[in-house]
Amino acid sequence: MLALHGGTVVLDQPDPHFVWPVVTEQTRRAINRQLDQTVSIYDRSGIFKEFEDDFAHYQGAQYALVTNSGTSALFGIYEGLSLGPDDEVICADYSFFATSGPLIYLGVRPVFCDVDGNGNLDPDELALLVSPRTKAVIVTHMWGVPCQMDRIVEICARNGIALIEDCSHAHGARFKGRLVGTFGIASAWSLQAQKLVTGGEGGILTTNDREIYVRAQLQGQYNKRCREEIDKNHPLYGYALTGFGLKLRAHPLAIAMAAEQFGNLERWIVQKSIYAARFDNALREYEFISIPKTVNTSPSWYAYTFRFDPAAAGIERELFVKALYAEGLREIDIPNSMRPVSDLPLFSAPEQAMPRLRHLAPAEGRTNRTNPNSRNYWGSAIKLPVWAFPEDEGLVLKYIEGLKKVCDAIRAGEFKNSASRA
Repeated sequence: MLALHGGTVVLDQPDPHFVWPVVTEQTRRAINRQLDQTVSIYDRSGIFKEFEDDFAHYQGAQYALVTNSGTSALFGIYEGLSLGPDDEVICADYSFFATSGPLIYLGVRPVFCDVDGNGNLDPDELALLVSPRTKAVIVTHMWGVPCQMDRIVEICARNGIALIEDCSHAHGARFKGRLVGTFGIASAWSLQAQKLVTGGEGGILTTNDREIYVRAQLQGQYNKRCREEIDKNHPLYGYALTGFGLKLRAHPLAIAMAAEQFGNLERWIVQKSIYAARFDNALREYEFISIPKTVNTSPSWYAYTFRFDPAAAGIERELFVKALYAEGLREIDIPNSMRPVSDLPLFSAPEQAMPRLRHLAPAEGRTNRTNPNSRNYWGSAIKLPVWAFPEDEGLVLKYIEGLKKVCDAIRAGEFKNSASRA
């Protein structure tokens, strides 16, 4: 019998069951070493240089730039491309708002594209949205599962538009064996607390384009770093002292932590992939559940997000999750921050908050599409963490046991029988 109906719980263990980031003695030593050196870096030296060099080498990129957040890293890329009020950038409608937020601040119009079964930008829909005003496409590899990059690259190349990757969920993920973040003209990662590589807060961008790198520096750096790195003959060198007026510089303690965590990335991904495969095997038999589609991809599993079909199950998603909670599976979550961002006031009515953006008032036609798949994905998604250590196997098996117990009860009609008895 289900715990929800008075039965014995599957997992009788206090939560939290999943803690991230994992702060080890090595993490503490890395931060303490940085404390002994400096807590502010004005140029490209010390831990900034070390981490940028290591990350750029890993990604096969010529340039890397640390920032105070993944949002700032994207902001730097958008500024690097000199995007402005006459431009449009196509973005996935289902995402975190920070992917598109800096575009609004620059006065650029985001054009929101519908998504595929993984919540990633749909190439078929993308092809319909390209216009003469489209200057770039940004993809977000949702939950660590890569987008359909071959088709997206082809569409961008055919139309002569820039491709940007938001890899904030996808450190170390691969599409057809190739690392995400290597397909476009520039890419960005968040180093926020829940990300696979984390400094608590922070971000990093990579590019092979020198002009993007220079402009991204000027967007959030100033004085020493800009004066040392920008050629004195560059047309923008005169702005080196001031940058473009903003300070988006990273904190050395955050980067010291991220650098230490980065050394564990590949090992973590291997273990996460083992556990994700177990979730796949446990859930794929149920007709009311859709597991992530991973053909041609090697996800990094920021989270394992599956979809629940209330019509096929005969119960609502919220009741399903309530039953899982009752079994002790307290890390199960209905994600809400990731959602159809076109519905948010920042994008649907930016001019009401910032009158300077009156030119971004919603336009009829392709820029205010309903994007039904985005809404369907949001309305059906359920996520659970993907553990990264062999010693977590017992917890993983308990979560699988609880998931199967509730799913089997749905098949057996236990919810209907309970309702009829009530």
